[in-house]
Amino acid sequence: MGLSIRAGRPNGPLPSDPLPQWSYAGFSLFRRGIASHIGINLSQMHGYGGGRRWSSVTSPLRHLLDHDDDRGELTPEQARELAPALSEALAELGRSDPDGLLWGPDGYNGRVGREFVDLLTLCAEEDLPAVFC
Repeated sequence: MGLSIRAGRPNGPLPSDPLPQWSYAGFSLFRRGIASHIGINLSQMHGYGGGRRWSSVTSPLRHLLDHDDDRGELTPEQARELAPALSEALAELGRSDPDGLLWGPDGYNGRVGREFVDLLTLCAEEDLPAVFC
């Protein structure tokens, strides 16, 4: 079992569409890594056991962090905001990963994260939602 994120095309995704996929545990680690990178302790946030509200977070990465794992969608507007912020965070994490095994170009989070950025970019350009399933 795992999580996929696809372009919300009316007739279903195209074979050429990016299709980032994680296990649920892997996606949790991915989001925790992104959150930690921008100075957010997810355990303190609403929805993760804490009381801090997401309205206090100004980073576009909040769209990814304050989202159900396996349902719902990101709007095209959210995808437009999230894609460049996530791309920048992934690049910074890749540079700080000494062996590159997790966040580097060949590391799992780096590779699937960039596939997610590609999907978000596609959704932003084609005015499609990014659907969590």
